[in-house]
Amino acid sequence: MTEEIAVTSQDVLAVDLKTAARLLALTEGAVRKQLATGKREGTKNERGQWEEVLVRSDEIVASDDDDLPEAAGGDYASPLYQELMAEKDRRITSLEDEILFLRQRVQNLEMLLGQSLQNQKALLPPEEPKVEKPVKRSWFSFTK
Repeated sequence: MTEEIAVTSQDVLAVDLKTAARLLALTEGAVRKQLATGKREGTKNERGQWEEVLVRSDEIVASDDDDLPEAAGGDYASPLYQELMAEKDRRITSLEDEILFLRQRVQNLEMLLGQSLQNQKALLPPEEPKVEKPVKRSWFSFTK
């Protein structure tokens, strides 16, 4: 049972289109075609360009200039692997900074909203006390 899990579990890397093409030993056009047909997954940015392409580690084709780790327990000292890990760490740091910024922004906006509501209440005219209208009586009464 554990052997099946180890065999079927695969590491997935999210890399840019150029790096994906280099890792897969394909052209960028071929990777784009795989993305368009749905054979490969990825995400586009706002301009419609492929930002991240998902590549499984077992799909990586070793080239002569890369010292890729062996499929089973390599030492992960290759320059490409180090570059990918540095990019991953940079993205994580960037996203954590953005999360912190957005949380502070939300706090500031909540504070401004509360102040705005208080200022709005101060600008409204005070409510006049409700005075009950006297009951109208007819000029004659129906008494026996």
